[in-house]
Amino acid sequence: MDSILCLTDYHLNSAQPFLYGLHLTRHLHNDLYIAHIKDGADFAVQEDTEDLSEIEDKEQVEELQKLRQFIQSNLTPADQKLPIRGIVAGGGLGDSIETLTKQYDADLIIMGMRNRMGLAGRIFGGLAARMINFSEAPVLMTPPGAKFSPIQSVVYATDFDVANLASIEKMVAWCQALDAHLHLVHVNDDPAEKAWAKQQMEKIMRALEEDNEDRQVGFSILEGEDIMDHLESYMQEVKADLIALTAHRKGFWDRIFRSGLAHEIIEEVNIPVLIFKS
Repeated sequence: MDSILCLTDYHLNSAQPFLYGLHLTRHLHNDLYIAHIKDGADFAVQEDTEDLSEIEDKEQVEELQKLRQFIQSNLTPADQKLPIRGIVAGGGLGDSIETLTKQYDADLIIMGMRNRMGLAGRIFGGLAARMINFSEAPVLMTPPGAKFSPIQSVVYATDFDVANLASIEKMVAWCQALDAHLHLVHVNDDPAEKAWAKQQMEKIMRALEEDNEDRQVGFSILEGEDIMDHLESYMQEVKADLIALTAHRKGFWDRIFRSGLAHEIIEEVNIPVLIFKS
């Protein structure tokens, strides 16, 4: 990974996305861009510089000073040498995020969510949906109430779509750098597909065999109609610090997101959600 774009709005929990960005940067050795977008402001993208007196726009200077204070207040002495840059931008929120993502060639976008919504709404609705639609980069979202915890256990929920393998391979590489355990899990809600699910998981196991010499990747198939109940229990069992998935418009996850139970359970999940684009 070369570049992470972390968005902040100085909200109550805005430090959490930044702390996750710092955690990943320490291990993945990427450039970390901390961006604040002043919604509706009439100024272009501006990076923080040592001498702010060179910047003519007073509003930009004020926003950069605020962002600089935010960054410094969340850094430890050991983080001072990390490749971190502050950025401010004006204009519409969606357009500015799109501009920053392209300009800084972001490999990952990190953002916090202010409000409690169903996971379906967070992934497919509003700004998050727009980001996933236009950006090839995965999006890591921290829900309200989430408290930073080092990523040591990751659950990737797979529906065996062909797009999953590329996402899983990326997760394997990230988890190796983080020294984290990756748990690949599929919840099979159709007894008739039990043999098929086992066959698909074995294919993934064989594809990752060379990358799993240190046994940092586990494989599980859970059986039962209540998909989210089984997934929630599994996440608690492995003490997951992060849940990852690949978003699809239809299929397995569409069934989950449409169920009232899924919304109810996900409301209680206070760990980050990492969404890869199908």
